[in-house]
Amino acid sequence: MLGVAILLGLALWFIIVCLATFLPLILIKNKRAACIVAFIGFMLTFGGWWIKWFIEGQRTYWAGVEACKQAKLTIYVQPEKWIEMVGGHKAWQELADSEEKEMSELSEKEKQTYPATFTFKGIKYDFHYITHKRVLVYGTDHYAFNDYASLDSYLYYDWETKTVLYTYTWFSGNGNSIVNVAGVSLSNLLGIRNGHKECNPENELEIYKKYFYWK
Repeated sequence: MLGVAILLGLALWFIIVCLATFLPLILIKNKRAACIVAFIGFMLTFGGWWIKWFIEGQRTYWAGVEACKQAKLTIYVQPEKWIEMVGGHKAWQELADSEEKEMSELSEKEKQTYPATFTFKGIKYDFHYITHKRVLVYGTDHYAFNDYASLDSYLYYDWETKTVLYTYTWFSGNGNSIVNVAGVSLSNLLGIRNGHKECNPENELEIYKKYFYWK
């Protein structure tokens, strides 16, 4: 129903644009005046909006390009070093026996023990869950990279040694404010960029397996 309403609105808009553009050419005898009025009518009903959307589309896309440069996996403690820190390979494997716990599953004592938030390099992370008995996983749920793009990030923190193991940051994609109708992007129809696709660091799963033993 909403799609039909949008299509009807677009059809009405198209009619208004045509009338504003072509009626002056028909009704005004002075060609120069007719062209000026027709141009003004076109810009007011369509051209001005197209320029606005074009600029927004460009800004959104290039913001995504810059955000993708920040999508990376940063290691602070090498997996081999962390295995040594937990007591060797056997002790590292035994950590996998512990179940993951989200905030809602923690006891009151655990909630008081583990910080609900963690700030690292100017970014505030919120507690998500604990894994492998001693690793606290924090996430950001979007932090603004700029006015047109946001980044997501996970931080893996060894509670026993108070050490950040690594951070995993990705860009979930963005888009401009132009709506899609029936699965068709109006941005594409108007020749306007429609944001940037998602960007993820490579080999994230492989790195995760190097830190955390899977049974």
